[in-house]
Amino acid sequence: MNPRCSKTEAGRAEIKARALPLSRTARNLLLIIDGSRPANEWLGLVHGATEADLEGLLAQGLVEAAAAPAGAPAASQGKREPSVEQLTAAMNALSYDQLYTLLTSQAKERFGLIKGYRVILDVEKCANLQEMQGVAQRFLNQVKEEHGEAGMRHLRVALGIQG
Repeated sequence: MNPRCSKTEAGRAEIKARALPLSRTARNLLLIIDGSRPANEWLGLVHGATEADLEGLLAQGLVEAAAAPAGAPAASQGKREPSVEQLTAAMNALSYDQLYTLLTSQAKERFGLIKGYRVILDVEKCANLQEMQGVAQRFLNQVKEEHGEAGMRHLRVALGIQG
């Protein structure tokens, strides 16, 4: 099971007081965790964080299992995530300017400072729509490879695709 977790009042107080002897990774996990993502996604965002760190935070009452945020699709609803082909088609329907805006706004957010900057450099080199679509396809493949279905869902939202 992979619940969504959020900070408790005790967790918020611990962030301010720093009274408990938490490991660096557990403290970093406590700082960023909220109910917007499943626990395994948060573990993936904190370098070196393990399930033991999360279990320790749960055991100490610093975080708790939270309900999925309102409007988040439940897995039991049977909605199928869009495929790479569907996202490619949506991106190919965009104009040069729309692709430019999408890719430059998403690059740093998806890949961080260095990799995001490289994507932006590739975008800046594009002289026409066909080249921009090629960069968009590489971007999409990179999101799929590095972030999996969670990244694809985020990109679907950015493209305004209803799922």
